[in-house]
Amino acid sequence: MLMMCALAACSDDFDPGSLVSKTRVLAVQADTPFALPGQQVQLNALAYDPEGRALSWGWGECEAVESTAAVDCLRAARFEGLRIGPNLTTHTLTVPNTQASYAGVVVIACPGTIEAGTTQTMPIVCRDAEGNALPLSEFELGLKRIFVRPSAQNLNPRIDGLTIDGVDWAEDMVPSARCKQADCSEFANQEIVVRADDASEQGVDNAGLPITEQSVTHFFATGGEFDDEYKLARSGDNKWHARKEDAGKRITFWFVVRDDRGGVSWIERALQVP
Repeated sequence: MLMMCALAACSDDFDPGSLVSKTRVLAVQADTPFALPGQQVQLNALAYDPEGRALSWGWGECEAVESTAAVDCLRAARFEGLRIGPNLTTHTLTVPNTQASYAGVVVIACPGTIEAGTTQTMPIVCRDAEGNALPLSEFELGLKRIFVRPSAQNLNPRIDGLTIDGVDWAEDMVPSARCKQADCSEFANQEIVVRADDASEQGVDNAGLPITEQSVTHFFATGGEFDDEYKLARSGDNKWHARKEDAGKRITFWFVVRDDRGGVSWIERALQVP
């Protein structure tokens, strides 16, 4: 589970959460969402900055604290304990020998440099290339939880396929947005279907109770509008259309599938608006 900013989309009030119009960390994947004490877990972050700025990263670790807020994990990790640097989209966690139910990893993505200091209630400062301290709305702070389990395991959800208007949307395929009018003054809806396994694992939990996962697909793009920001994976069909202000742009899409036990997977595609 990744909890960013206000635990949801961090876009402007008038933008849908699916529209990526600022620096965003869309997901953090753990190769082992359920892990054993002493096990190494590899984390991989999916992030985007619309301005193409180089991102500085900060990673810190905390054992389960009473609060699930990212800022409390950051305070527990302390600035001195952060791993900070450019292009650090991955991090390796050695799960502590703990009786806690999870280990926390705080992640920071800053379009500039990360320094010690205070931003609102956050004990860090993100400075842009001109040295200006950015408000919290302009960088990302989140928490990824790795569940510590002695027996029950979990894998990341499987994405089986993706289609656009009934055609397989291959990784190297960049389709054009369909126009509603001949002069492309309006754009038509396009059907996007993400095929993901809604129950990639079934088994029992630590108490011996049966588990059946439910996965959710989250839809993100750098332009246009989706009918729905997320759908249950078993009904991963959605509609998207370009807007007038997207004309001539290449739009990037991300389809992020999350299960309800900390697993996450994603795929990325692109589309050209005429």
